[in-house]
Amino acid sequence: MMTDKSQPPSRAQIIHEIIWSEAFPWWILFKAAGVAFTPAVILLATLATAGTWAGFSAIDSFGLSDGGLTQASPIVEGCAGCEGTDVLLPTPSRVVLPAISSQIARLPVPVREFLALVTTPWNPLATWGEFLGSLLRCIWFLLVWSIFATSITRYVALRLVDEELPGFREVLRFGVVKWPAAFNSAAFVFLGIVALAVPGGLLGLVMRFDWGLAIIGVVWPLILSGAVILAILGIGLAAGWPLMVAAVSVERGDSFQAISTAFSYLYQRPLHFAFYGLVACVLAVLGFFAAGLFADTTVVFALWASSFGMGHERTAEVILAMTRGSADSRWGIQILQFWTDGLRVLLGSFGWGFFWCVVPAIYLLLRQSVDATELDEIVLEEPGTQ
Repeated sequence: MMTDKSQPPSRAQIIHEIIWSEAFPWWILFKAAGVAFTPAVILLATLATAGTWAGFSAIDSFGLSDGGLTQASPIVEGCAGCEGTDVLLPTPSRVVLPAISSQIARLPVPVREFLALVTTPWNPLATWGEFLGSLLRCIWFLLVWSIFATSITRYVALRLVDEELPGFREVLRFGVVKWPAAFNSAAFVFLGIVALAVPGGLLGLVMRFDWGLAIIGVVWPLILSGAVILAILGIGLAAGWPLMVAAVSVERGDSFQAISTAFSYLYQRPLHFAFYGLVACVLAVLGFFAAGLFADTTVVFALWASSFGMGHERTAEVILAMTRGSADSRWGIQILQFWTDGLRVLLGSFGWGFFWCVVPAIYLLLRQSVDATELDEIVLEEPGTQ
């Protein structure tokens, strides 16, 4: 059968344009990462970091330990026969996936410290002092970041949908007004976990005796089955609270709406969440490299310019004294070290700002996948207002 080659091909077979934002919606994560470099985000993250440090310092003044427990407690107080030994939690991953479990020790120090902070209240090896100290720090962390994280995610969400950006005062005021919804979303889940853990505490009283330990051992599978609910809530609290904050910022809803939305998105699209998190981690490495390079170059050029006047020997002396920190009592060195430490704080704050910048992007992507809502839809006014 002969075909007429003079006829134009079917329009359906011609690709006129590729809209990359629709073909790869997760590309919005790159745009969100870029917002992390804006002065507003850096300033908000710096204020939150300073507020967090001030609260932790106040808790330290009361002598409450933060525990520092991630996987084990070196020496457990009140444990007969445990002196001088490392008591490790009998987690299945330690045997089945030892390579993954061992990677925690290789994480950056700030990440390990944060993991220690949030995991100590749930660690069965934590003492009452460690539990209380870490719990107070977690509450203070949630209080501070409920304000500033809500502000940052609101600012980023408006930036992602190309809406008119509010000023610094307006976005900070939004965080001050909406922080109870963000904080209570975590508080309600935590209280639910505590309430469901009460029966386990009562069973623990029986386990103080050997005969009780034998009885509980027989019904332990039932207890593990009940603990699955606690695990769902615990993972949802740890991984879902950032999504709750984003829900408050994007939808301007209340705590219960934020909890429902976060748990729905997290557990309906766990692989999507993991993929977006992986992309965000890759971007974080690149972002930290760029921010670290900029901070290091700033310090180097400041010292380089000053070296022309100081001379080689004096420059080497000043740099050596600055690296020693508080070991040098000269006021000039202390002041120079203060400003250098300020750059370190800004660099650390950039990390938190970067985290809260990608959170609303991940929320919008999950919302699109679960609810089929367009990425550029955001509630601009309070629900019920004109």
